Amino acid sequence: MADQGDFELFQGPAPKEKGEMSDEQFNDQMRQTQAALSQLQKEEGKARGNDFKLAHILIHFLNQPEHTDLFLLVSRTVAHNIPSELILAVVSLIDKRASEEVKGYLKTSSVGEKPAKVTALAIPHNRSFQSLSPEQKSTIENWIQTINIVALKKPARSLEGLIVIKRSDDPEQLNSTVREISPVFIQLSSFILRNYLNTQKVSFEISELQEFMEVVFIKLVKDLENMLKEQKHLK
Repeated sequence: MADQGDFELFQGPAPKEKGEMSDEQFNDQMRQTQAALSQLQKEEGKARGNDFKLAHILIHFLNQPEHTDLFLLVSRTVAHNIPSELILAVVSLIDKRASEEVKGYLKTSSVGEKPAKVTALAIPHNRSFQSLSPEQKSTIENWIQTINIVALKKPARSLEGLIVIKRSDDPEQLNSTVREISPVFIQLSSFILRNYLNTQKVSFEISELQEFMEVVFIKLVKDLENMLKEQKHLK
């Protein structure tokens, strides 16, 4: 179980971040952060019941100095209703503890289950991605597959978290709504991927990584919707 002190280490944006915000923005961010921390504590309570300490591992991850810059992104994904196990799957690319927990979760939850159908998504063959070694490409592809498998374990819950419905920005369609992949989840995944690539001494523009992760999650959403259609058809 995470100590209360773990949560107390993160009571709001860092001093540098505070200096870049107006008082109103800072107060609003504080409210979001506190709400996210409360949600993490609730998730930890749920995790304790099934021996899957998601929130504890996330807090441990954020307590590491090299990852504290990701705190706001992680807290926002929690506040935006992204399932904790899906956040953990994303974090697993750069955190050994998260990776081991996700492997254990998938191994335990797959007992007696029919394996989820996961179609491969090749790493783009543009000039930038060509700089990756075969081992690096394999690591990223395995990471994407892990995210997919975790999401497919609870397709309805994952879809609910990944899809954001908002009012259209088109002035000619003011009363209509549009669906989009959760921007904060794309952003978190992109930063996690960037941090992994940084450890490999490979540099990418964050916008390019965001485009890549958006493609990954658009495909995942289609797979989730197809799975739910099949389940509905079988009933």
